[in-house]
Amino acid sequence: MTNRYVDTKCIVCSEVFAEGDDIVVCPECGTPYHRDCWNKEGRCVNTELHERGFSWQPVYENAESEQTEDIPHRCPRCGAQAEEGQLFCSECGMPLMQPNGESAPFNNMYAPPHANDSFSNAANGGTNAFNNYDMPNSQAGPNGFGAGMTVRQIKLTEESDIDGIRLGDLLEFAGRRSVSIVGSFIKFAKMRMKTSINIPALLFPELYFFYRKMTKEGIFFMLCAFLLSIPQLIYFGQSGDLGMVLFNTGIDLSSRTFMNVVSICSFANSILSIIAGLFANYRYYQLARASILKIRADETLDEDEIRQRIRMSGGTSWARVIVAATASMMLTLVFWFILGAKFTSG
Repeated sequence: MTNRYVDTKCIVCSEVFAEGDDIVVCPECGTPYHRDCWNKEGRCVNTELHERGFSWQPVYENAESEQTEDIPHRCPRCGAQAEEGQLFCSECGMPLMQPNGESAPFNNMYAPPHANDSFSNAANGGTNAFNNYDMPNSQAGPNGFGAGMTVRQIKLTEESDIDGIRLGDLLEFAGRRSVSIVGSFIKFAKMRMKTSINIPALLFPELYFFYRKMTKEGIFFMLCAFLLSIPQLIYFGQSGDLGMVLFNTGIDLSSRTFMNVVSICSFANSILSIIAGLFANYRYYQLARASILKIRADETLDEDEIRQRIRMSGGTSWARVIVAATASMMLTLVFWFILGAKFTSG
């Protein structure tokens, strides 16, 4: 069987690959190299694909060499084989399609069923690379971890059951473009995990929760952020750093006690942000499950109405973000106004 790299060029030496060549493939973007070329560079030099998040696509020197056989899709995280149209990896829950429709890495790598497990560390830096162009049915992770483990070929579709919830309902709730979040939902259900990284929730906890229509959580984090910022608000209102002195509470802003309070409150606020960044997706998963089960329990609704209700219950809301940001600023202004009315600035 002719492999898909024959009659394409190695981007290091510009030589055309031929049958029998010892080929190494970048595990991130799928770019093929002669083993000697890979060892010479010690890494993948196709930086444009890495920066744009795209996968290597073959350009054949001889158009007749292009294969028409089906090429298996693979998970970019664990390398597990996936079927055409599969939305998430059945092994680790990784989204298999990017929001812009581009295939994820590994999805353009040829993988005959008789291949052997093998990963190797490339020279000069230990970059992981495949030992040859064959990819196994029995998958191995980086540095050989998991070698010999048989992949269970389970196709996840919109009708798949995710801990008692239809996968399509989770997609409707989170939004069709939120495949990474739904991937986290699958991990929570499949692996019983409760944590995952959510950068927006880490940086802007209260705004993120309002954006995802989690009003109670948004109010909680907004109030916590306000209370923990009170020492800093007193400092800026009294120090004159804003261009004017708004009030004078009599607190010694340079005292060790006051500075320690400011530091403790800042530290506590950072801890709350980390908690939000780690558990926001799981809390959203809990909300999605509860909302979907409640809607599905209403026997008076037909399927179209159910899906419409699910979309309306979930999704995102920039209007709530604007209201939350405005409310946060109003809290600050009201606090300064109260202190200004109570304490003289002299």
